[in-house]
Amino acid sequence: MLMRVEDGHARPKLLSKAAVEKTAPDIRLDLAASVPLIARDSFVAETANRIEQLNATVRLMSRDLGNISGRVADLEAIADQERRLQSFQKGDRRSKDAKLDELVRGCRDLKSRLDRIEGRSAGDFHAYNSFEAVSRKLGELDGFRDEAKSLERTLKLRAWLLCAAVSASAVVLVMATALAT
Repeated sequence: MLMRVEDGHARPKLLSKAAVEKTAPDIRLDLAASVPLIARDSFVAETANRIEQLNATVRLMSRDLGNISGRVADLEAIADQERRLQSFQKGDRRSKDAKLDELVRGCRDLKSRLDRIEGRSAGDFHAYNSFEAVSRKLGELDGFRDEAKSLERTLKLRAWLLCAAVSASAVVLVMATALAT
């Protein structure tokens, strides 16, 4: 049996299918010398040929098995990658669903708060369903704010005048009391 060394490992030499067909006993016997063979020699030669054929078949099958095992390993790697992708997609979908549920919950909470505020204010807030209506209302509120600021300034001025008048009258009373004594 021929052996060859590849990468430090001794492996039997693989034969092609054509080589296996060449090792058939009828071809081998025709190439032998034409001397009368005794039954034992014929049996030994035939058995040797069959063993060689079996060895060649085993080598071919081991090569095919190696190819198949490589393909199976590739398929297992692809399946593993698909499982990881599927688990990632599941986790991503769960995360998105959780965020969406949280957002919906927050919107419901805000809506319930707004409904409670609307109930207390007795205003017609359903009329503000467009940006134009909201902008108009904000303009009106800005006018009220400006008016409130001018009123605040007027009240501050009057408060300072009142303080000045009270201070002046207090000074006059203190001087009148000091002079009367």
